[in-house]
Amino acid sequence: MSERGHQPPGRNRSHAFAQAARHSRRVRFLRLAIIIGSSVAVAALLVRAFYDPFSALPDNFSVAQSTLNGTRVTMEMPKLSGFRSDGRPYDVRARSGVQDIRTPSVIELNELDARFDARGGASLRVAAPRGVYDGSKDFMRLFDGVRIASENGYDIRMQDADVDFKQGNITTANPVSVVMSSGTINADSLDARDNGDRILFNGNVRTLFRSSSGGEASEETAQ
Repeated sequence: MSERGHQPPGRNRSHAFAQAARHSRRVRFLRLAIIIGSSVAVAALLVRAFYDPFSALPDNFSVAQSTLNGTRVTMEMPKLSGFRSDGRPYDVRARSGVQDIRTPSVIELNELDARFDARGGASLRVAAPRGVYDGSKDFMRLFDGVRIASENGYDIRMQDADVDFKQGNITTANPVSVVMSSGTINADSLDARDNGDRILFNGNVRTLFRSSSGGEASEETAQ
């Protein structure tokens, strides 16, 4: 037989070791490439978030000034304005806001004041000390005491509320109190549609109305 078919055992072992070493180097290289590639992708996202933290928010969102501290962006006088599905405008302003660039579509807002145009030229004002706005849904949750005042003559107070800006709907699952020139309404929850043009009171509803003649008030309770 030829000399090629009778290679010494030591040479075979050396060849196997060399192949194993080359394979290990390839594996290490691939691992390193994956780590570097992932790091570059994450870094690119972070850089975009740092330099354009409002990219995930709608175009109708603006701020007077913003500063970056870690992953949190503090903004002054944020403003959101736009049009609902029926073409009527809305405008939301706040004294300040905070955004975490890790969730760029969500902004915590302080001292909110929102206005919605209703039918007949009237307007609806919504105010709250604190709220959280989700730009991906055009939706806001209000906290710590919410007030809804209408030019039609009613004043609604509640602890919290959910606001759908596109549809102009306001809802709460907690107790609500309404004060009008003709009386008061108290209920366990509220569902206001069409910017307050249609309001549904739910649960234990208690009403107290004054008669137009100035006589005694009539009180009713419904469940």
